[in-house]
Amino acid sequence: MHPARQKILEYLKRRGQATVDELANHLDMAAVSVRHHLDLLISDNLVEATRVRRQPGAGRPKRLYALTSHADALFPDQYQRLAHVSFDILKRTLSPQDFQRVIEALVEDILAHAPVDLEHLEPQERLQAAIQFLDSEGYMAFCECRDDGCILHTCHCPYKELATRHPEICQVDDLLIQRLTGMIPLRVSKIIHGEPRCTYRLLPMEEAPSPPPGPLSLPVES
Repeated sequence: MHPARQKILEYLKRRGQATVDELANHLDMAAVSVRHHLDLLISDNLVEATRVRRQPGAGRPKRLYALTSHADALFPDQYQRLAHVSFDILKRTLSPQDFQRVIEALVEDILAHAPVDLEHLEPQERLQAAIQFLDSEGYMAFCECRDDGCILHTCHCPYKELATRHPEICQVDDLLIQRLTGMIPLRVSKIIHGEPRCTYRLLPMEEAPSPPPGPLSLPVES
């Protein structure tokens, strides 16, 4: 981004709002140049303008400029750090059983936003509804079905950075896909292992291999 526009954003972030004259004075820049940069920021939906009511004898009404909510993404945040620290604390302080309950609670929270009761759909309808829901959650999912079964792909990991450091979070996807599709997902590949997508072979519940003892994740295909 042009340095002048970056400075305008920073000034508006600190002050909340400002006129062209205030920005020109702060940046030591001609007002016409400030307006040019503001127009570009407005076209990018980063800044918005409102007209200030003219006071008696105060001359022409002036516009106040302020940041839009879209501009927040341009400033540093600590969401990832907070998520990493939170997972570190959970893993240190919870038993495996309690940690698994956290995973299950996360899945329940995601499923609360599902638009339909998938369990009452026919298998193919349920699979398509599951894919649509995964898409709405940012997974970019698609499925390939053949005579020997279905392969589910997710082309995007919505929390890749978190999962890279805490691979246990992949259990959320495993359980989520199981609950959505009514089938057991056997992982074939993982994005966090450098693959272009996460891939699962979907098995009917009755064909699922016996799980290992303990509250660990769903089985992974070798």
